[in-house]
Amino acid sequence: MRSLLRRAILFSLCLAVLAFPACARQGRRPSREPGTLVVALRQEPNSLDPLLLEGTGAYTFGELLYSYLTNYDAHGRIVGDVALEAPTPANGGVSRDGKRITFHLRHGVRWQDGTPVTSRDVVFTYHAIMSPANNVSTRFGYDEIAAIAAPDPYTVVITLREPYAPIISDFFGGDSNYPILPAHLLASAPSLNHVPFNERPVGSGPYRLERWARGDRITLAANAGYYAGAPRIRRLVLPFEPDDSTTIERLQTGEIDAAFNQDASRIAELRAIPHHRVVVTPVPYFYALAFNLKDPILADGAVRKALAMAIDRRTLTQKISGGLYHAGTAMRGLFTWAYDSHVAQAPYDPAQAAALLARDGWIPGAGGIRVKNGRRLSLQLSFPNGEDITTRFAVAIAAEARAAGIELTLRGYDRSQYVAHDGPILTGHYQISLYDYQGAYDPDPTWLLGCAERSPNGFDFAQYCNPAVDALLRRAAASYDRAQRIALYAQVQQQIAADLPYDFLCQISEVDVVPSDLGGFARPILSPFNSASAWYWETPKHSGG
Repeated sequence: MRSLLRRAILFSLCLAVLAFPACARQGRRPSREPGTLVVALRQEPNSLDPLLLEGTGAYTFGELLYSYLTNYDAHGRIVGDVALEAPTPANGGVSRDGKRITFHLRHGVRWQDGTPVTSRDVVFTYHAIMSPANNVSTRFGYDEIAAIAAPDPYTVVITLREPYAPIISDFFGGDSNYPILPAHLLASAPSLNHVPFNERPVGSGPYRLERWARGDRITLAANAGYYAGAPRIRRLVLPFEPDDSTTIERLQTGEIDAAFNQDASRIAELRAIPHHRVVVTPVPYFYALAFNLKDPILADGAVRKALAMAIDRRTLTQKISGGLYHAGTAMRGLFTWAYDSHVAQAPYDPAQAAALLARDGWIPGAGGIRVKNGRRLSLQLSFPNGEDITTRFAVAIAAEARAAGIELTLRGYDRSQYVAHDGPILTGHYQISLYDYQGAYDPDPTWLLGCAERSPNGFDFAQYCNPAVDALLRRAAASYDRAQRIALYAQVQQQIAADLPYDFLCQISEVDVVPSDLGGFARPILSPFNSASAWYWETPKHSGG
């Protein structure tokens, strides 16, 4: 309502003062510096070294400032970046036993200080990731490597303990948070946690750091020496704006040009912004409830199944996300191209949920909440604050659970606290967690389902461990044959649907707001900044050309 009121006031002012420039352009800022694009970021990074970041922040600055060995194109194909091509069994990059992977690096890629990017940099960055002295968020995938070698400046060979197909996209690739770092600037540092480089990085990507105004914005300039050609957008300005309402208002007034990963529950407001288009892309992200299997109540499969059956995922998702998220393909957010649409999740059936609880000994008690052996069926639902859509999901889930006699009390946390090493989900101090997971495009779900990945060692927040599933995961990851992997992951999906350590609610679609006259923007596989080097203004008045 306040946003609508502000727009009404602005419109009135436009009528009264026709010469006011912002009104004349209907929200487009006419004083935009030519060749500049302003993109709002939700959060200021704590470092510009992606090894010390995670999630969207790592992808953002990894894509803009640095380079990878391989990356994904807009169609989900693995393509070369610093590497000339992705290793495969067909091109000889993957040995016959699947344990030796060879990357051939392209010549002519340089750090922004002019030093060539070589295999030494790749080897150095691998050791930096594996060093206990560095506070990296995960070593998943990299810990599959038994040895690494650089036989010449433009060849990197890794030897795996066992065949591991996801390594192609994990090892400085599109599924990795980690790009390549400069050995000549960092190799002498005993730790990367607190070095000047983290505030004044030297990368090899399409942009270089121009200025970091703490608490305000980061400004990047096009890297004239970028191996694929200098970007046509000469300057990127990245102001920090955590508030969705303020972001929308600044898009309307032209103070910012674009904003990514927007709240789907505000789609009507986003689509009403003049001179912009909204790009909606299903991505490997998903909302899920994680059940803490160490909790005595949730260790009972009947309780988990009853709760899953009490939630109308489709109706909730349709209403809360404005139809942009998809409950019917929730597990596709985890399994991507190996998703099996024939695997059925627990259906919405409140009557059956009630019957299941009754058979399990949970009888109606005071206020309609079920009781067993004198204990109320009362559980805490934890979730991260910061996005309206997550809170709306939590409130709606609690309401539907109560109708089935399950009391869910809500506990919100600051997002950074929620996923911190000493936060509730990694330490196991929660009962049910609602979280928007960011996965990888490769469908290996070991990071969420593997016995060795149980938190705090990994991101298996549910503490799930099924030896049969573990065996399937190992077999699938060891195969470089896509059809075989699809068949094995179908069995995994069937088993976790039966075990129900997680209730997959919906697949997330990324919602990006970009100017109508911005060309070259590609639908993101994992990050909208993946195509940043190809962006350009379609109208000369904005291009600076």
